[in-house]
Amino acid sequence: MDTVTHGLTGLLIARALPEEWKSGHPKTATAAVVLGSVLPDADNVATLLGSELYLRIHRGLSHSLLGISFSSLVVALLFSRYGKWKDGKRLYLLVSLGQLSHVALDLLNSYGTQILQPFSDARLAMDLLFIVDLAFTGIVLAGIVLSRRNPFRARAALAGLAAYVGVAAIFHAGAVDAVRDAARRAGVPVVSAQALPRLPYLELPSPDRLAFAPPAAAGTGRAMGGTAEGGGKPFAIPFPAGPFSWNGFIDDGKTYLRAEVDPLTGSVKWRQRALRGSDLPQVRALRGMADVETYLWFARFPAVQVASSGGKTVLTFFDLRFGGLTAGRRPFLLRVIEAPGAPPRAQWRM
Repeated sequence: MDTVTHGLTGLLIARALPEEWKSGHPKTATAAVVLGSVLPDADNVATLLGSELYLRIHRGLSHSLLGISFSSLVVALLFSRYGKWKDGKRLYLLVSLGQLSHVALDLLNSYGTQILQPFSDARLAMDLLFIVDLAFTGIVLAGIVLSRRNPFRARAALAGLAAYVGVAAIFHAGAVDAVRDAARRAGVPVVSAQALPRLPYLELPSPDRLAFAPPAAAGTGRAMGGTAEGGGKPFAIPFPAGPFSWNGFIDDGKTYLRAEVDPLTGSVKWRQRALRGSDLPQVRALRGMADVETYLWFARFPAVQVASSGGKTVLTFFDLRFGGLTAGRRPFLLRVIEAPGAPPRAQWRM
């Protein structure tokens, strides 16, 4: 989840806590939970170390069970040393609660979180919510506004969040079943089937259909999703709210297939098919290169485009996980440039 939602969720949790947990220090207790709820994202400073190290570090040790145990202890000691509340044990529990809420929210999306570091670098993900979900954040905000003097309403909001995640889990299971069944009907062998939340788009009427639009605006509307252009057709804007848009993925042993899945109707529209990047001979020749190894570890469905010109070969690594975004906005790209007489050179675009 985004850092703002993490912090707001920490505040909501603090509101929901029984008063005896705060021991007459409600402001300090709230500060401890809220600080804990955003603390794991301090690893964003890894952006200063370059893209390859950032991917390795972000959502790594700072998001692990061992890491939050240690950092919670440090923060609790600082609170008890310099604050008025000297109950280090209670402060430790509150900071840990905030950090656990952060990790729990991060596990809901598809980015991947290394909660077992330093013992394992496995990236765990539940694939239930998009990384930004305005409906989820809206429930959190409503709970904060309504619970200013009533902790029961904060608890009701937390129950609402749990119900919302439960609905997302139902839609997720439906999307997995739909894409698996569609692949089998098409005669595609299914090694694995997965579904990941997709950035939803909201279709709006073209400006030339709006009465207040100037004539010069007619025919100039362009779809942000890369589809509609002018002519009275609708155009789309990103609207990340609700678990209603999904990408379904099939691994058939040789290729990855991506489809857009509607969990309400069960409809499946095939959009992409790409060879498994790790199987390409050009990629195998680059194994051992740190940037390539990191990308193949990070990507859920790694694919590669190979282009050669003037004796130079460019391999562009991309992850079908981010399919559905236009090529100009697709994140997490790695280009490896091979030229005669020179070692391979890596270029990242995050």
